[in-house]
Amino acid sequence: MKRSAVIVSCALFVLLLAAACARPVPQAPRPSGTLAVAGFRNPAFTWELLAGYLPREGVKVDPLVLDKLNQSLTNALMTHGTTGYVSMGNTRQCEDIKNYEAEVSSRTTALKYWVEVGRCTGADMLLVPQLLYWKERQGKEMGVEAPASVMLDIYLINVKEGRIAQRYHFEETQQDLTSNLLDIPKFFERKAKWITAGELADEGIETGLRTLGL
Repeated sequence: MKRSAVIVSCALFVLLLAAACARPVPQAPRPSGTLAVAGFRNPAFTWELLAGYLPREGVKVDPLVLDKLNQSLTNALMTHGTTGYVSMGNTRQCEDIKNYEAEVSSRTTALKYWVEVGRCTGADMLLVPQLLYWKERQGKEMGVEAPASVMLDIYLINVKEGRIAQRYHFEETQQDLTSNLLDIPKFFERKAKWITAGELADEGIETGLRTLGL
């Protein structure tokens, strides 16, 4: 058998194997207790983070992006059957109250702030999503000058114990098929197209909620 034929056969085998291995992330057990959900925040400075780092400080995204992410988060929670939680709107009221208090004390940390927000809502657990980086696709579905890129964190805070119970980190820049064969399952799921930053974020939110049991 010629070398080129062997290469083609091996490539096809890898493609079929990867397609067969493509499975959604199983949903973890649901956390116990009542839940409150915060809307997406877009930290501009490292001190606003609960963990990790910012690729670029001082850069904010369009507020409309956060609105769309909040809708995606709400839809995903509903699809997963997560109901009866303190809504983003009610949690936002507590955020506004604690924002004022944070201005009084310059020593307030990000974790302490969110724990206080959680206590204000009366919930046992608080879901806090943060968008750290956002770069929209430059080009079309079938060809791009620059692919979409997204980095986000989703935290589940144990309000009573005042700690981060779980953290899900999502960071991805879409690559072409030849750059990473391990991304073959995603290649098929995305129908061999270059997706938008919003679609990329939707994948991160979906997987993140499953990982956190929500």
